[in-house]
Amino acid sequence: MQVRRFAIISAVLCGAALVTVTNARAQGLRITQLNDPNATTGTFAAGVNTKNRVVGVYTYTTTAGSPPMTITVTNGFQWTSGTNYKDIIFPGSNNFTRALAINDSGTIVGDFLGPDGYYHGFTDAGGTLKQYDVPGGRGHFSTSLFGIDNNGDLAGSANGQGFVRIAGVITMFYGSGTDLTYTYGINDSGVAVGQYFDSNNNSHGYMWQAGTVTEIVYPGALQTACEGINNNGEITGYYIDSAKVGHGFTLNGGVYATSDLPFIEGVSNNGSYAGNYVGPPGVTYGYVVSPVSFKPSTIKIRGAQSTSTFAVNNAGVLAGQYTNAKGVIHGMMLNGTTVTNIDDANATAGTTVCNGINNNNQIVGYYINSTTNQYAGFYWAAGKITEIPGPPGSLSSVAYNTNDAGQITGYFVDASNVEHGYVLSGPGGTYTQYDVPGAISTSVWGINSTGTTLTMIWLDAQGFTESSLYNGTTYTSINMPGAVSTDAHSINTNGDIVFTWIDSAAADHGGLLSGGVYYLLDVPGGSGTRADGINDSGIIVGRNLQPGSTTNFNGFKGMK
Repeated sequence: MQVRRFAIISAVLCGAALVTVTNARAQGLRITQLNDPNATTGTFAAGVNTKNRVVGVYTYTTTAGSPPMTITVTNGFQWTSGTNYKDIIFPGSNNFTRALAINDSGTIVGDFLGPDGYYHGFTDAGGTLKQYDVPGGRGHFSTSLFGIDNNGDLAGSANGQGFVRIAGVITMFYGSGTDLTYTYGINDSGVAVGQYFDSNNNSHGYMWQAGTVTEIVYPGALQTACEGINNNGEITGYYIDSAKVGHGFTLNGGVYATSDLPFIEGVSNNGSYAGNYVGPPGVTYGYVVSPVSFKPSTIKIRGAQSTSTFAVNNAGVLAGQYTNAKGVIHGMMLNGTTVTNIDDANATAGTTVCNGINNNNQIVGYYINSTTNQYAGFYWAAGKITEIPGPPGSLSSVAYNTNDAGQITGYFVDASNVEHGYVLSGPGGTYTQYDVPGAISTSVWGINSTGTTLTMIWLDAQGFTESSLYNGTTYTSINMPGAVSTDAHSINTNGDIVFTWIDSAAADHGGLLSGGVYYLLDVPGGSGTRADGINDSGIIVGRNLQPGSTTNFNGFKGMK
């Protein structure tokens, strides 16, 4: 049987390659989650073309037979935009059809399980589906089609071997010896990629060109799989690292780069990727991503060991925290090159953090109280600090943001040690408590200029950190594709939201939700990007770990 593996590959791959590896590049990606409305158990994206049309597979369960039995049905789909999904089901298939690649003219290839118990390839040109088997295969062994180029050349697997059909000529081959081999992608130059499995079921990536197989090993990886190749020679796939965590990768011009998105499958000729990820609570989704411009600039206070920027107002004034050359930590306001230290008199030294700033240069944040050793919020205006202790009876409080009307957001901890979000009408004013339905804790971070829309961070019953947008009546989930957790932070007058999200490898990344579209925004040269603030012009600020450091940060600002 020919069954392509969409899941994480396992065990260990041994090998080495003389290559260049880089992660020091900014990543700006426009991300669309794919979730077929008929799916109940998963959606998998496999291929994408230059029109950003995606093909893939979705699964659902149903009951059939007598007595009734639960069965899993696998169907192919084509996605064109928004909620526009079209089923691709080969007539007479045995509850199993997969759409696996699409070329720029819209011709689709895939496979289906026939009533004879074998897999058969198929082509779909404008809705006309035709079965495809390599010569001698029908009735004897399975054939699957995984790739198609703009010449109509094919890539696939049959009888345990990979194959290409170029200009009508079929070439079958093994990646190594007689190892089980799959060929997944082919470009217009007749270069193909795929993976093969050795006798220990370890995965190896490879490239095939003019009859020669070259193994592709992501440096340091336990296992590698190559899934797609475009006309620029860019190869996509995924690898398993030494901690047995999966990562997407690209190989372009001899340079390997890890992607912030896991399990990249196909790549289009204009550089869009299709792939898959597992989101909470264990549901598989597809995605399609397109590169966008993101060139942030570094913010580093002169002589500082570490600089973190958390908020920016419309005049470009920043709020945050820094560590000076002597290792002393201060909350700060940064106006051009002028640094104003902000340290609450009640704070344990070095614990004041400035989180939010409005257009009046009023700042909110929090610190650790030197007497109680608990968090406490504060409001700073023109050098004067007003404490934000939370409602009466609070054990502790944190202030996150403030708008021009002086409304303040944050959370407080009650006598039962439960966190609740709040909006404070102003210093010394009235607290309004917020709790997301079903949450075991809630924080309010972002607030728009009118105070009518809030961003909330909350912990669900399974222990996942989730985020929501609240408009006074409705909670709308903010779920970054590929994220294990999402922390929504600031919101501007246009409704753009910045956030920090964490992937399956526990790495931090920046994100933006704008116009209903998610963007991945990561800073080059470091790691652990965290996006925290955004102003009405769309300037985004945050911080990322300095290269080689696990504690010191550089601030950044940039626009998508």
